[in-house]
Amino acid sequence: MKFLENIKKYKNNTALITEQRKIITYNKLNIFVKKFSKNFKKRSLAFIISNNDLETIVAYLSFIGKNCVVMLIDQKTNEETISDLVENYCPEYIFLNQKKTIRINDYFLADKFFNYTLLKSKNKKKYKMIDELALLMPTSGSTGSQKYVMLSYENLNFNTKCIINSLKIKKKDITITTLPMSYVYGLSIINTHLVQGSSIVLNTKSVMEKDFWKSIENNNVNNFGGVPYIYQILSKMNLFKFNLKSLKYTTQAGGKLNLDILKNILKNYKKMNVKLFCMYGASEATARMSILDWKFINKKIGSVGKALKGTKFNIEKKTNEIIFSGKNVFLGYAENISDLNKSYNNNILKTGDIGHLDKDNFLYITGRKDRYVKIYGMRISLEELEDRIFKLGEENVCSAPKENMINVYIKSKRNFKELIKKISSYTKIHASCFNIIKVSEFPLNKNLKISYKSLTR
Repeated sequence: MKFLENIKKYKNNTALITEQRKIITYNKLNIFVKKFSKNFKKRSLAFIISNNDLETIVAYLSFIGKNCVVMLIDQKTNEETISDLVENYCPEYIFLNQKKTIRINDYFLADKFFNYTLLKSKNKKKYKMIDELALLMPTSGSTGSQKYVMLSYENLNFNTKCIINSLKIKKKDITITTLPMSYVYGLSIINTHLVQGSSIVLNTKSVMEKDFWKSIENNNVNNFGGVPYIYQILSKMNLFKFNLKSLKYTTQAGGKLNLDILKNILKNYKKMNVKLFCMYGASEATARMSILDWKFINKKIGSVGKALKGTKFNIEKKTNEIIFSGKNVFLGYAENISDLNKSYNNNILKTGDIGHLDKDNFLYITGRKDRYVKIYGMRISLEELEDRIFKLGEENVCSAPKENMINVYIKSKRNFKELIKKISSYTKIHASCFNIIKVSEFPLNKNLKISYKSLTR
């Protein structure tokens, strides 16, 4: 069965609820898809400049349904980057909001769908793409890389099925979008709920906005997903002022969640009768690799759980790097159109994360290989340092811009000398190796992760 083909059977179930509170049934959604699909040919390469809206969902389902290869690009991506991608990949079709201006030659207007337009290339490009290739997604890392991961139909089917079974997603479930559709975690939430005939509330608001919580209340949303940044915000909010009686659980992935924040969230969730499922994922693994079942959330606090059914974690002995194996491991990386005819998949992924498995096979992540630095011969984990400074009462981000120097970015106006003294005492490294920089906000990428590339000071 083709990926997402079974959504036709759900008929009068509510598929989507737009921000304008318009209800789109699966019947209506399939009518839109069938009509839109007439405007392009099978097995084409298509760019979707995506947002969490009806038009993007319809285009995504249409292209996937006709066996096209889809690249999802966040609608906030700048014009220069999109132009470079067009030049490197030569897509036959580009689907974008009418308000999005990009200067590209040799494309003409092929169709319109509500607020979006479909552009078609004037030139007939001859290129080969491996048969199993379905999707091109940006890497979810925070380094700003423009590499795209190549995902197959098997990757999508396998991972979607695993997540549905792990979270027990049902037809009656209602989720709300909190993450970009161009981010594998955000897309997997959409995929899993569509496959089950569940409902998706389309949302572009931040969790800091009242409209987001009103939408949860008005639409009886029972679950949503978030990255650590979202939970950092939630831990500071008074969630009890909102009517969240419909909310049953939330999921967390996209990076390690600070233990103090996690404990605070669990404390509030217990009062609200809401469950939290901590997960571990990567773009290269089609979204998610593990889940910590709710019943172990306190006993195994800080763990990201066990590998999804049919997958496995191993720890490399010398480096403690986490090695993942499963049918959701990607085909390889792409940087241009010629890469779309190559496959490097052996179902094994070196994650770049450092961690360990306990005696019960629960996984704990302790850092990233690329976030360890040496300061005058001493090996320092920047993630552990961030956690330590957080315990001192400071939200912070650490980077190592040059040899033997660590920058600590903080938001407060506290005494820098006192903070440096405490950091120096903890690390046993001279105070001159630390530079405190005050910032109003930490730079985030489109997936709401810290953009370390932006920390260039």
